[in-house]
Amino acid sequence: MNSVRVEKGRFVIDGKETFLFGGELHYFRVRREEWEQRLEMIAQAGCNLVSTYVPWVWHEREEGDIDLAGRTRREKDLKAFLELVREKGLYCFVRPGPYVMAEIRFEGIPSWLVERYPEVVAKRADGTDHPTRVVSYRHPLFLEKVRRWYREVNRVIAPMQHTRGGPVILYQLCNEVGMLHWVSNTSDFNEVTLAAFEQYLKEKYGTVHALNKKHGTDADSFSHWIESFRKGAGDDSLSLHYEWRRFWRRYFREYIDQLKCFAEEDGIEVPFVVNVHGFKDYSIYSRGVDYPIGLSQLCEAASIEKAVLAGDFYPGHVGYDNFHDLVLASVYTQAVSRKEQPLFSAEFQSGRLADRPRLYPQDLDLITRTCIAHGMKALNYYMFTAGENYEDIGIFGRRHEWQAPVDSKGRPRPQYETARHLGRMLKTVGNRLVRAQKVVHTHVGFNPDDYLTDVVEPRFRPRMDELSFKREHFAFDGILRLLSAANISFDAVDLLKPFSAEEIPTLWVFSTSYMDPDLQERLARYVQEGGKLVLYPEIPTHDLEGNPCRILADRLELGKWEVIPGNDVVDVLGMESIAVKQRLRFERYEGEPIALCTRQNRRETSAYHKKAGSGEVLVLGIAIGQDFDYQLDVIRAVAERVGIRPHLSADTPHLSAIERRNGSESFLFVHNYTEWEQETNLYEGGRPLFDGEKIVLPPRSGAMYLRNFPIAEDLVIEYATVEMTHWESAEGRASLTVKPVGRSGVLKVRMGDGWRANIGGSPEKGLLRIGPIDAPVTLTFWRET
Repeated sequence: MNSVRVEKGRFVIDGKETFLFGGELHYFRVRREEWEQRLEMIAQAGCNLVSTYVPWVWHEREEGDIDLAGRTRREKDLKAFLELVREKGLYCFVRPGPYVMAEIRFEGIPSWLVERYPEVVAKRADGTDHPTRVVSYRHPLFLEKVRRWYREVNRVIAPMQHTRGGPVILYQLCNEVGMLHWVSNTSDFNEVTLAAFEQYLKEKYGTVHALNKKHGTDADSFSHWIESFRKGAGDDSLSLHYEWRRFWRRYFREYIDQLKCFAEEDGIEVPFVVNVHGFKDYSIYSRGVDYPIGLSQLCEAASIEKAVLAGDFYPGHVGYDNFHDLVLASVYTQAVSRKEQPLFSAEFQSGRLADRPRLYPQDLDLITRTCIAHGMKALNYYMFTAGENYEDIGIFGRRHEWQAPVDSKGRPRPQYETARHLGRMLKTVGNRLVRAQKVVHTHVGFNPDDYLTDVVEPRFRPRMDELSFKREHFAFDGILRLLSAANISFDAVDLLKPFSAEEIPTLWVFSTSYMDPDLQERLARYVQEGGKLVLYPEIPTHDLEGNPCRILADRLELGKWEVIPGNDVVDVLGMESIAVKQRLRFERYEGEPIALCTRQNRRETSAYHKKAGSGEVLVLGIAIGQDFDYQLDVIRAVAERVGIRPHLSADTPHLSAIERRNGSESFLFVHNYTEWEQETNLYEGGRPLFDGEKIVLPPRSGAMYLRNFPIAEDLVIEYATVEMTHWESAEGRASLTVKPVGRSGVLKVRMGDGWRANIGGSPEKGLLRIGPIDAPVTLTFWRET
């Protein structure tokens, strides 16, 4: 029986663990007679998945007149498209909204909806329309219209699910929920939303007296309290900010859950997808520093049964300075997700909306390799094929090129061949790669409450701006950037969920002077029960709302200190004159100092290491980033202090090396993010890999090297510094095609008795070394009987 499941962090289709490698093709932007050619281009690139939005605005231009059968335009025949997808042997990921964004007018919502029913539009606090005219998601009239749209579109989709013999394996619920509120910094004060907020407060506090006590207010009823809040009454207590933003997390989850109920009522039974927004354009580079805001908004939605949280990854030009954005986006998404959910990007950059700045094949290559190295098990390139905006649905006019690998005429662009090479590799080894887990040396904390800054009212702006600055410069582009660049591999821990020292031996946690009391308590218990905590760059002394709270400092006896802002230099573990952007000055502490400010005859401790209970705490009271390469030595020395040592290294400090492993089977990802060629030896635990053979990586390139990879019984790739793009085996025979990444590479095969190869000769002691290989080559092995 056909089946689609999510289990053990993998997609399992018909009982087979599957790496999903897909591309976005909008049937509504391509002429129907050209659908087949575009799908063939996707399949030839090694993809097993095609994804598409189903835009409500295009299929129901007038209320009540829904065309999903091609009655008014041939391209609107959704069933015909899905049938063609099935014929081409591809899976399908459908995204029927109601919001689709997709550079479509009104973000995919029919214009008649907000024009004829203005009451569904979100409102500012003063009662005027929201600047983006986003709807109030849980307005009953909006949900009534969505219910009718879902019923109609699901009449087409439900019979085309893989579980019923069709191609559909995934179904997305809305798109980028909360994004329009965030980018406009404007909440929704629609009366329906405020009623939901009131109900939330009643369930949480029970009585208005308890609510007043929490926030220092004096309302005589819940409705009075809500009205005062809407008008901005009360002081600047951040308790009001956090109350409102936490309500929105619940609100978003309940909206998405309602859509899921609609879909299930219509017979949708494949896994659901919740898409997370967050990368922002900064000219040539896009950055992921705010991507965790989207995760914070939707973190409760990750708990919806059968739903997979999937990110939008758009880093633009990928290089040494921003590759860690992808690392952090990957591990943070995984941390927020349930354990059985695979790491998936529903929109994975393969082009850009405008023609400038350019996106190059190396960008597509490096973003793909980086995310797969750090645990990704499914991705969908957006856009993979370009098209046109028919019937004036496009925000930016008729053209929708997106620098896609396949242009609007169906011709390949340069990055198509790059995608095809990656697709061939994943088609060859993907079912084995999905079982391989990233080798990690430590864990970093992700606190979604640090990112409750999606919408900030002016009265709360100073504290939120301070938090935003510190989390970006001291954590994201600071310590976490350094760990990534130093090849110290990590996963993330959602600090709002339970964690233990047994599962997480070492943990790096960013802190300002403000931290939730429950988290302070859990971190203290973590250390006392045997965990090793690296706390940086400050120690919490208050709760999030500004009330004194020293649970962590008092439980671990962290001493007395003050924060010294601004640039300074300190000595760290014997390394002199290390530039920092802020430091602590301890007046009293217990433990061994590891960072001292010694300028002008001073000797002031800024960081120290101590035992606490059964564990350890390293108070890293310095704000440091990779402004200078010597700071990599600093982070390695600090990590070693708590027993963390990367197992992979190279002669050059500029390469990234990450390993995914399944038992002895190893996938070794090596990336050169620099603009010049890198030639180096690789080492594992200080021992040379690949018999001491050097590897050469061209500028801005990567490689996936295999080790201990069985290709048949008693026939194993001991190591390969070439990439395998095809492999098949039958009883007594095996063949594989390999391709060098740089100038050349080698392949070493361990052969059992009787095995022979088409290159001639007999292996010495069962080991056959092939190379240097400087061009693609197909090798054949057979077993003599």
